Amino acid sequence: MGIQAIELFRQISEKFLDEITYVCILNACSHSGLVDEAQSIFKNISIKTECIYGAMIDCFSRASFFQQAQQLIDEYERDHLPVLTMYMALLSGARNVNNSSLAQNIYDRMRKVFPEQSDPLTAATTLLKNVYASIGDLEKASNIQKELQKLNAKKKIGRSWTVINGQISQFRAHDQSHPRSTEIYAEVKKISRELLQHGHQYDSSWITRPLNQDETIESVLCGHSEKLAIAWNFLENPNVKRIQVTNNLRVCGDCHRAIKLIAAIRKCEIIIRDANRIHHFYINGQCSCNDYF
Repeated sequence: MGIQAIELFRQISEKFLDEITYVCILNACSHSGLVDEAQSIFKNISIKTECIYGAMIDCFSRASFFQQAQQLIDEYERDHLPVLTMYMALLSGARNVNNSSLAQNIYDRMRKVFPEQSDPLTAATTLLKNVYASIGDLEKASNIQKELQKLNAKKKIGRSWTVINGQISQFRAHDQSHPRSTEIYAEVKKISRELLQHGHQYDSSWITRPLNQDETIESVLCGHSEKLAIAWNFLENPNVKRIQVTNNLRVCGDCHRAIKLIAAIRKCEIIIRDANRIHHFYINGQCSCNDYF
């Protein structure tokens, strides 16, 4: 999709190029891993606004070009006040690769520069906690969680919605409320066996809390709401060729890898609209995002 966006961008007359156009093309590059193309476009923009800088910083951060992202923030701040969303983009990039040192440095900087921004700082604190949990430093993650509890921060529960035969079904993470919940979880286990047979390994780095005694890495990750919604579709129609799910959070890395494989194994296109973007999983095991999300 990023390549197509660039082709369309090059067809636009220069007199029609504005901030919205530049932000759109930089975002397209960001979500497709086209860093060189984004840099080339960015360098040729004569008037670079806050949004344009932010889009380029997001592109660098998603691709783990953290030094370049930080340099761009420094460049912007030579003449402007700091912008919180630029730091959040950098912090999210650090979270994607579980870089705890970088995440901590960014977080400390954010607390110093934006002391009054309580809601965004709560989101940043949650990201930092998840980084430490992902690398296995559960003590550090637990201490940060205690800070969040003092702030009365409420964890957003993952929810997914899907439509089958004109009826909307909603699932929460580890939901047991559906009248056919037992059958749904049986289908989840069936899918999990197929995934394991095809080489999938569940990634514990996406679990951000200690496991309970009756839990396993597999059971926790298989309880994510989008996996329940997918299982419900297959239960209702084993030969379904297209599944559509809407999710209120960003799909986790393990779910993303698993759903790519599910689409290939079951020969079924799966479309997930998460909090960030649309993921179109094709029957060849690839996703429209090219793993940049």
